[in-house]
Amino acid sequence: MSKRILITGGSGFIGSRLVNGWLAEGYEIAVLTRRPDWVVKRWAGRVMAVNDLYQLVGPFDWLVNLAGEGIADQRWSHSRKQALRESRIGVTNRLAEWAIQTGRRFDVVASGSAIGVYGALSGTATQQTVAETSPAGEDFAAQLCADWEQAAHPLFALSRRSLILRTGVVLGEQGGMLKRLWTPFSLGLGGRIGSGEQYLSWIHIEDYLAALNHLLASEAEGIVNMTAPEAVTNRDFTRVLATCLKRPALLPMPAAVARIVFGEMADLLLKGQRVLPLQLQEQAFSYRYTTLSEALASIGRNWTHYRQV
Repeated sequence: MSKRILITGGSGFIGSRLVNGWLAEGYEIAVLTRRPDWVVKRWAGRVMAVNDLYQLVGPFDWLVNLAGEGIADQRWSHSRKQALRESRIGVTNRLAEWAIQTGRRFDVVASGSAIGVYGALSGTATQQTVAETSPAGEDFAAQLCADWEQAAHPLFALSRRSLILRTGVVLGEQGGMLKRLWTPFSLGLGGRIGSGEQYLSWIHIEDYLAALNHLLASEAEGIVNMTAPEAVTNRDFTRVLATCLKRPALLPMPAAVARIVFGEMADLLLKGQRVLPLQLQEQAFSYRYTTLSEALASIGRNWTHYRQV
C-alpha cells in the first residue's frame, strides 16, 4: 500500500538512502530542507521539497524526523553546541508547532535520537552495557539527546504509534564516521584511541534502513536501539578496518592527545557504550551484517562505486 511520507534530514547520509528506497516502492515523499531547489534537482522532481512546513498540503502517513548536524564534525565550542541543539531540538519543536496548528495526525511518528543519550561510559564491558531501559547520562551529548526526545513528545500525541530511534554509529559507503577514517586508514595512518577498550556500537547502513522500514511496517513502538547485536572495542574496530584495507594501524592516539585535539568531544572517542538492541531482537528483525568484518568487507567492495542517487 502506498504511503505519503514527510522526512526531515532527507538529504543526509541516512535520509537520502531512505528516500531512494521509498521512491522505488512508489511512495510519495516530502522533504523539509534548507535547500529545496537542490533536493528537487537531485531526485529529478520526484520528491517534494520545502523549507517552510506551512507550504505542505494534505495528510501524511509517516513522519520521520532525522534532522541534525553531525555531532562529531567540529569541536564543541559554545556556538557549535547551539547549532547542534537547534538542528535537532529546534527543528523538532517547529514540527510539533506546525502539526498542532494545522491539525495533522499521523499513523507513525519516528523521531531520531542517538545512543549518546546513555552518556559516555568507562570501565568494564559489563559497566558499559546498556539497553533501552537504561537511564540517561549527564554529559552534553546525553542531555542533547534527552532534550531531542522530549521535544518529540507533542508529536507522539498526534500519532497512532511512535518510535524513538536511538542510533549508533552507522557504517556505510562514502558517509558517516567511515568517511573521515577511510583515507587515513588507507594510508596506514590509523590506530586505536586511548586504551582501545571502550566499546563502539555500530550498525551497517543497509541494516539500519531495513530495520527502520521493518519498524514502520510493524506495530512496534517506543524506544529502539538502532545498533547491531555485537558491539566491538575500539581496539578491535581499528584492527578489522586496517585488515579490510590491508594496511597497518600503527599510530595510536593517547587519551591526553585526544583531549587536546577534540576537547570535550573526546569523551565520545575515549569512552563507549556496549548497546543491546533488545527491541529489534524482540521484533524478530533479521540482520544482514552481524559481524564487523562482514560489514566492513561489504563496504570496502562498494566504496569507490557508490553513487548518492
